[in-house]
Amino acid sequence: MQLISAALFAATLASFAIATKKCKCLPGDPCFPSQAEWDVFGRTLSQPLISHQLPLASVCYNTSSNFNPSLCSARAREDMDAAEIARLPNTLQTVNFEDLVVNGAVLQCPFNPAPGDICHQGRVPSYAINVSTVADVQNTVAFASKHNLHLVVKNTGHEILGRSGGFGSVELFTNSLKGTEFFDAFVPERAPRSTPGQPAVTIQPGVEWIQLYELADQHNRSIAGGFSVGGTVGAGGGWPVGGGHSILSPFFGLGIDNILQFTVVLPNASHVTANAFQNKDIFWALRGGGAPSFGVVTSVTYKTHPNVPYTAAFYSATANSTTTFHQLLTLFNQHHNALADAGWGGVWPFFSPSLFLTFLAQGTPPSNPSALSALNSFFNESMTLPGVNVSLAITVPYTSFEQFFFDNLVDSSKGHGLNYTEFHVAGTRLWSSSWLMPRELTSPANASALATAFLNIPVGVPFLVGGGAVAGVAKDATAITPAFRDTISDMTITCPFNETNSASDLAASKQACHDQLKPLRDLSPVPFGGQYLNEGDLLEEDWQEAQWGSNYARLLAIKKEVDPNDLFIVFHGVNSEGWDDESVCKTT
Repeated sequence: MQLISAALFAATLASFAIATKKCKCLPGDPCFPSQAEWDVFGRTLSQPLISHQLPLASVCYNTSSNFNPSLCSARAREDMDAAEIARLPNTLQTVNFEDLVVNGAVLQCPFNPAPGDICHQGRVPSYAINVSTVADVQNTVAFASKHNLHLVVKNTGHEILGRSGGFGSVELFTNSLKGTEFFDAFVPERAPRSTPGQPAVTIQPGVEWIQLYELADQHNRSIAGGFSVGGTVGAGGGWPVGGGHSILSPFFGLGIDNILQFTVVLPNASHVTANAFQNKDIFWALRGGGAPSFGVVTSVTYKTHPNVPYTAAFYSATANSTTTFHQLLTLFNQHHNALADAGWGGVWPFFSPSLFLTFLAQGTPPSNPSALSALNSFFNESMTLPGVNVSLAITVPYTSFEQFFFDNLVDSSKGHGLNYTEFHVAGTRLWSSSWLMPRELTSPANASALATAFLNIPVGVPFLVGGGAVAGVAKDATAITPAFRDTISDMTITCPFNETNSASDLAASKQACHDQLKPLRDLSPVPFGGQYLNEGDLLEEDWQEAQWGSNYARLLAIKKEVDPNDLFIVFHGVNSEGWDDESVCKTT
């Protein structure tokens, strides 16, 4: 396998190992399992062990051991298809996290190589376990613990801090776990006999939102889930453990507010049930503490809700100057909280000089008596702004959330307003960041200051996912940052960049993305603002406070108890202090 020279590989290891106390055992280390040990381990698995896994584009390199020109174009198409990436263990949705930066060099394996180019392994795991049973997870966790391996978990690959891959890593690939079971009256295990049952669904981690929404609709139920193009985000993996916001959260709460029970393989390889009646600390930590810090989730049980109809609101407007765009944003900010209080949730993307709304309210017409008047107030005022062209301002009835989701995020020919299917991340290179905007910040008094901050953001995708049911949950009831309970909208940004082999260019683009949200961080610093864990920032310095706030101390204590040997250490994860950016060596 000609992916990286032995000398460079040794230098890579050395660069991580200098001045450290302990390191994970990596390929090439004397402690790394022998082929005979891998063979013995492989016989414990339900599916063949994937050994010496290469990056997806390796078939395009004439220097690679698996060079296959006839497969190259097919692999390139797969790398632009989010559904295909979810099913493949050797690639991620955002491919820049497959690259490894070492001593100023970017070790990567992009498509379209020149003859003689080298496909570097980068951060693509060299071994992968295609999980089909809980025993596969247990056996892998035990093996990784015994040999001190760098263990990572990939479900669908929608992870924007790169934690589904890693240098010298071994991968648990959970996307094949697709089980679902609906209940009319679910009662958590070990609950008192008097505990009433409630409608729920139990899913395994590989179930994706597009599948779960369709199944829920078939059962005449609804569920608070992710807003993702094509619905390929996993419904039972990192999304719920990271908190899980939804455009239905104002009605039903965050994803973690709807979880009744987990099953999870802990770092000691035991398989346990966690709910409000047993393993309570683990249950609390899994609801917002981040994956896979506390173990590998094998199932999650969500509440389901009545399958009510929805009214959607669609809006598109373009300003003719920066000044006019500022006025448009200011006007929307003046109406923001009133729209939330009138029962609307949704997303309001902007990129200069345009603003879009895709909002939902329950009922047709909306059950909240203020919904339409609050919406039309903004619509009508925006149409009077000089220099603003409002090209769309409509409401559309939908019989269910699933119909709305399919028509606007799957089959765009049936949608309205902004075409979200044009903005997929599969196979792209981008950084991201987010900041939670509390109700006080988005009040009308701050409308102009917020608009000024927004002008610093080339592409903003704010989610109106707070207030309502989210605000009604105690701040310490789950592990997510307490700031979320005061938040109305979560500002997220994506920062795409071109393929590059320049480490300095990568660093510069990452810093530029981080800097876009500095005005928001200044306006609402922690603990008033914060960060949604599933939309983290690689350069966030105060990441513990931003992601968890006052809940971090309890999380850290639980983490040290359940994972004393640091098996599941991830970048900016609980108890990752002192570890390098690759979670390979602890340096303090």
